[in-house]
Amino acid sequence: MGKKMAKLKKQFNRHGLLIAALLLTQAQAVLAWPTRTVQMLVGFPAGGSVDVLARAFGEALTARLGQNVVVMNRDGASGTIGMAAGAKAEDGHTIVFGPAGPLVLQPHIKTNLPYKFSDMVGICQTFVNNYALVTSNSSKYRNLRDVLNDPDAKGEGVTYGSGGTGTMPHIGAVMFSLQSGTAMRAVQYRGDPPLVLALKSGELQLASLSVGAAQTQGFRILGVFTPSRLPEAPEAPTMTEQGIPVVARVFGGLYVPKSMPAQAIKVLNEACEDAVKSERYVSTSKASQQQIFYRDSDAFSKVLAAEFDTLGQTLRKANLKLD
Repeated sequence: MGKKMAKLKKQFNRHGLLIAALLLTQAQAVLAWPTRTVQMLVGFPAGGSVDVLARAFGEALTARLGQNVVVMNRDGASGTIGMAAGAKAEDGHTIVFGPAGPLVLQPHIKTNLPYKFSDMVGICQTFVNNYALVTSNSSKYRNLRDVLNDPDAKGEGVTYGSGGTGTMPHIGAVMFSLQSGTAMRAVQYRGDPPLVLALKSGELQLASLSVGAAQTQGFRILGVFTPSRLPEAPEAPTMTEQGIPVVARVFGGLYVPKSMPAQAIKVLNEACEDAVKSERYVSTSKASQQQIFYRDSDAFSKVLAAEFDTLGQTLRKANLKLD
């Protein structure tokens, strides 16, 4: 009887171990992410500053996740086309990379967007960009005072461009116009590349452009939209110190639709910090003169919520609507 009980106990233990192993395997299969190629949507054109950063970040994520991260440009409408596509994605393998504007700014000025702020989850912040009002080196404007004193600034308006209607660079230029009393005529472009060409060719008199891009292209910086002077451009005065208190900065990173599985969010959050520190992302950021700035999901989500509220209050006071 004792031998039989011992045999049964041994068999029971063996079967228990097999069942436990099976359950563990099934649990790991459920928790595994990603299980296939991840699509990273970018709401801005190929070759622009956002696209360049996205591709470097996607390459770093690929190495970290063990699955390909493929960049897909869904540009147009100031980044809202890409954000809308991301918000609607329910495949569990679609993420969005780019500035926060389409999420925290655009919903306040465009009433017909097919998504809401609450439709997306911030995974990590990876960059911050500072913007400036710039002109070409062949321009008649040597400084901001020349712009303010130009007869066109009191008449039909000075032409200026930005990389999309309703983007933070555009809003910065609008606020500059309002604060300074300068008449300005907007010409919008789909991203930085065509904007840069237009400014170089003389098609535009001014542009609202990132400081890094302005320096790379050799443009003359008339004033930066930052609270204080920048270490990377110490000679460039702020708008505020020139009597025009306008601040317009762009930050951004990685987002996912709220339908994304919790395990995917966990994996991405853990992968982000490594990706931001990767040699590829660091070197690309330096080459394009864009500032790396990392925040994890909790911190990024709080900043997004605060920016959404602050911009809403500011734009309501300015009574600015684009549709």
